[in-house]
Amino acid sequence: MPGALEGIRVLDLAQVWAVPGAGMYLADQGAEVIKVEPPWGDDGRRVLTAAPLGEEARHFLVLNRNKRSIVVDITTPEGREIIYRLVERVDVLLQNFRPGVAERRGLDYETLRAINPRLIYVAVTPFGLKGPYANRRAYDLIVQGLAGALSARTLPDGSPAGTGVWIADCSAPMLIAYGVTLALFARERTGQGQRVDTALLAAAIAMQSVDLIQAEWEEHFPESYAAQAAYSPYRCADGSYLILVVVNEQQWQALCRVLDLASLTTDPRFATPQGRSENSDLLFPLLQERFLTRPREEWLTRLQEAEVPCAPVLTRAEVLRHPQMRENEFIVSVEHPYLGGKVDMMGIPVRLSATPGAIRSAAPQLGEHTEEVLQELGYSATEIQHLRAQKVIG
Repeated sequence: MPGALEGIRVLDLAQVWAVPGAGMYLADQGAEVIKVEPPWGDDGRRVLTAAPLGEEARHFLVLNRNKRSIVVDITTPEGREIIYRLVERVDVLLQNFRPGVAERRGLDYETLRAINPRLIYVAVTPFGLKGPYANRRAYDLIVQGLAGALSARTLPDGSPAGTGVWIADCSAPMLIAYGVTLALFARERTGQGQRVDTALLAAAIAMQSVDLIQAEWEEHFPESYAAQAAYSPYRCADGSYLILVVVNEQQWQALCRVLDLASLTTDPRFATPQGRSENSDLLFPLLQERFLTRPREEWLTRLQEAEVPCAPVLTRAEVLRHPQMRENEFIVSVEHPYLGGKVDMMGIPVRLSATPGAIRSAAPQLGEHTEEVLQELGYSATEIQHLRAQKVIG
């Protein structure tokens, strides 16, 4: 069954995580994505946040599935000509050059729009096109620092604790894919392409949309209640943790019944959500003491029966094996021919009933499809051999 984006062609000039991730979301829904890499390969093949699988960084395997890879030196005239010929036939181009680089290389929007007026041209920067940070290099953690995300949680000594997730690099792909589909929809009405701009900083801000709110009459930014006792993880008798979130009075009453702490329901310090938030330093040890009396699974059963929202705090290894992930295909096993076996990774998170997406192929090897794509562009065997000899392609 075809995906929703079958027939859409995407040229992915981006590297590392965020923008290649957008190419993955589009490819998962049926788009044909051609990944253009420099002769040394996408830096994302080598960025390590965990031990590699084979010779590849493991995140590369998910962010570049369903793509074809070609190696082109876009700094050469012959390499740019290959890109121009691809631009003639694609619908979307993705890039994350620093401001000014696309113009110097002849790969800016105005140049490419002249070749293909229907082109959706996506440009992603770390910090946006304006302001004092516009020309600075950055990666996710740098952006998190500027966005205020790193300071949202602190250690006892006051130093930032970090978020534990790549909030900019993993949310920006969704925003980019959202922007692309909006532009494709608009093109159906106008017949014209357009430029789509976003930034890692915009994604990091969007991930905190419900927290970054302040009225003009407030002298100070409000104290966060996000780490309050009613939204906390608790250690149980077997050493494992559970997380609960109590947001209304019914859930609070039920929690107190389950924990046999009925006296707390009449304690004026904890009588309201604001009271429980402001007095979390007093409430947390009372709840923690009780949770230490039984193992986690027993508490989870009791809490679920009382309809108190809760869940186990799993390790990432446990997530890969959990039946909830597997039965819904949130985690799937993908055959990877170059690694000689299956690799567990994120499935397709959005399902369309009539046009579902699919993982059709594993992430490509460097330049695996160069000759194939050039032949589709009309290059002869002799021309391809010449380009290879000149190190324009690989």
